[in-house]
Amino acid sequence: MKRFLAQWFLFLFTAFTVSVSRAQVSTKIIKSSEAILVDGKASEAIWKKSEGLGVLKDEGDDAFVNFEGQNPGQFIQYYPYDTSLAETQTRFALAYDEKFLYAFFVCENRNNEKPYVIQSLKRDFSVTNTDAVVLTISPFNDGQNGFSFGVTPFNSQREGSVENGGGFGVSTAWDQVWYSATRRYNNCWVAEMAIPLNSIRFNPGETHWGFNVARFDFKNNEVSCCARVPRNFNVSSLVFCDSMEFDGGLVAKKAKNFAFIPYVSGIGSQGAQVNQIKPSSLTDPVTANPKVGFDAKLALSRSLNLDITMNPDFAQVDVDVQQVNLTRYSLFFPERRQFFIENSDLFANFGFRQIRPFFSRRIGLGPNGRPVPILGGVRMSGKLGSNLRIGAMNITTQSQDLGTLGVLPGVNYTVLSAQKKVFSASNVAMILVHDQKIGELVEFRDRNGNWSKTGDYNTVAGTEFNLLTKSNLWAGKGFVQKSFYPGLGASDGYAHATWLRYRSLNWTGIWNHEYVSKEFSARSGFVPRTDNFDPISGKIIKYDYWRLEPMITYNYYPKRNAVVNHFGLVASNSSYYDSSFHGTESESEVGLDVNFQNSSMFHVSFDHSYYDLFLPFDPLNEGKYFFGKYEWTALHTEFTSNNRKPLSGFVEASYGGYFMGNKYEFGGNLSYRVKGLGKRKLPLLLFNANWNHINVVMSDSQTSAINLIGFKTEYSINTNTYLTGFLQYNTQSEKMNVNVRFQWRYRPMSDFFLVYSQNYDQFQSVLPNRNAYLGASYRTLAAKWVYWFN
Repeated sequence: MKRFLAQWFLFLFTAFTVSVSRAQVSTKIIKSSEAILVDGKASEAIWKKSEGLGVLKDEGDDAFVNFEGQNPGQFIQYYPYDTSLAETQTRFALAYDEKFLYAFFVCENRNNEKPYVIQSLKRDFSVTNTDAVVLTISPFNDGQNGFSFGVTPFNSQREGSVENGGGFGVSTAWDQVWYSATRRYNNCWVAEMAIPLNSIRFNPGETHWGFNVARFDFKNNEVSCCARVPRNFNVSSLVFCDSMEFDGGLVAKKAKNFAFIPYVSGIGSQGAQVNQIKPSSLTDPVTANPKVGFDAKLALSRSLNLDITMNPDFAQVDVDVQQVNLTRYSLFFPERRQFFIENSDLFANFGFRQIRPFFSRRIGLGPNGRPVPILGGVRMSGKLGSNLRIGAMNITTQSQDLGTLGVLPGVNYTVLSAQKKVFSASNVAMILVHDQKIGELVEFRDRNGNWSKTGDYNTVAGTEFNLLTKSNLWAGKGFVQKSFYPGLGASDGYAHATWLRYRSLNWTGIWNHEYVSKEFSARSGFVPRTDNFDPISGKIIKYDYWRLEPMITYNYYPKRNAVVNHFGLVASNSSYYDSSFHGTESESEVGLDVNFQNSSMFHVSFDHSYYDLFLPFDPLNEGKYFFGKYEWTALHTEFTSNNRKPLSGFVEASYGGYFMGNKYEFGGNLSYRVKGLGKRKLPLLLFNANWNHINVVMSDSQTSAINLIGFKTEYSINTNTYLTGFLQYNTQSEKMNVNVRFQWRYRPMSDFFLVYSQNYDQFQSVLPNRNAYLGASYRTLAAKWVYWFN
């Protein structure tokens, strides 16, 4: 085993690090000597004399800029092709002073009679189906981390952090204060941005930043960039950035760099008795739960930040989208809480998706998802110098009496991490995660239902290498993690894995292996496959497992095809093995993808499944257990319509075997945008409905059906005020949830929320000859006020 690990790490460190370099184009940006008012008018002298913008003329609705003639900053297409100049022009200019980085964009509006493609006015819009212009910056110019700021023609804002080189896109969970203004003319729309230098991390005195500008013009079915990005890579990839050169160097004015974010919240709730006659009779008294707390951000330097939280309100104002779970393991839900967001990759991205040594949603949640009070915490993260990033966090939860489950002790969590850049855009990293139960030595039931004692600890130490070549052709990861807890031997409790990807325009090849020993335990992480529930004994059984996952894809791009953008052929396999390399699970796929020029997509695949169940498994939760070997095939199809249209949708269907029977599945999603009246035609309403139906017919002709139904309505009053209604019904869990949320952003990063939620559960009637019914079980009305002092 040690020889195997050594060979893989040697392979990742030494192979494929030589790549073809891409020459950066340097753009010099001038320091403004006058104050710049962010109003979208370009009235300041620095904009008027900018060569990148051309001649600006503000004449009401008439032409704002003359696009005729040669543009020195001509954009290059990213979609539908990536080898020609953009058909819709975009011009921009950059400037700065001691407080802000400024940007001004002039976006040509061809086909003026057609409306802009806008899904809603909400913040953090998706750039995959919305007209926008986006500025991506990499202050350390390291090809690894950066920031993204985008705006639509109607001034909806979007900001996010770029992690892992941007190969997987932008995380919009990161929020900051910045300013923008837009104006719309007949032949163009313009956008002006002012990004406070206090909002981003950088090295003082730096003369060069990496940057790119992406223009999303879905009205004309085109995406373009100022620095060419091959279309087989993500448009946010940092290795393709150009360089902005600060005239005289960037010396930001020293100002207070401290944000204080207090909140006041109140929740009124009412529950129901389980054995009740009327299904909507909430009989419990109303309880109130007021809370006061704060978050704070302190810049220790221009590149290092300290987060502080006291009595935080970690309630989710967004509802987790329900999922149908036909697997034997837990599902993963994303983190949205402010305290954990900035530089989250320094804590959350270690390991793989199903081998995470740290998963922040473990903090603040007890058994059965019960909220646990958090006393407070501190978190430091950022960069030391040009090549070293560090992270440190400590947070403590309060003990809680759970009645028959015992006393849940308080826990102190500590996480330390470091990441060192090597080669052009790769890095080596280390992490240490430690949680220590505190309080009296009492017994309690943990999340697995096992009795544990306070005073024990769990520690995970890990190291990994993340590979990214300058050409972006090769990417990979290799890691080793080790658990430490009472009674564990020195040679036990390991997990390791490697992932390597080669991606060119036509070919993509991926190799992945994972190994987790049964002694490996990441109590503060997410490792679902080590815990196997035995329904007969009611205990958790732990096993070693291996996973091997090869995949190969071939993409064919027809030349100037009016209908099809590209075809894709894919073959993949994901197989699990026990410690003796006996196969326990395998999923194989051979598929075809067709991506059309109008953004619609079609997929068809033949899937093969093999399971050797070593424990009884009841996938439908109906008391029908499967055990032993099963094998089947299935046909799966998907179609996504043109999402630029007001009415768009997605539909999928599959049919094939399923253990000792057959399963057919049908699902879909339908969205409709309703625009307002008048000249502006703002996108006011968005209706969304989804349905997922699974029907299983067993060999004894018994039929089981699962339905997941959801409806969502968004009403955009303006870019700062939204009303959202959400309904989810899941027949697998026999639950329904109704949620209505009002959000008013009354100043940058300061919000007022009003949320009403009502849950419905399956009840057994106390009356004779009455079937179970869906009745109201719990409802809450919550108000929250947040103010960002900066």
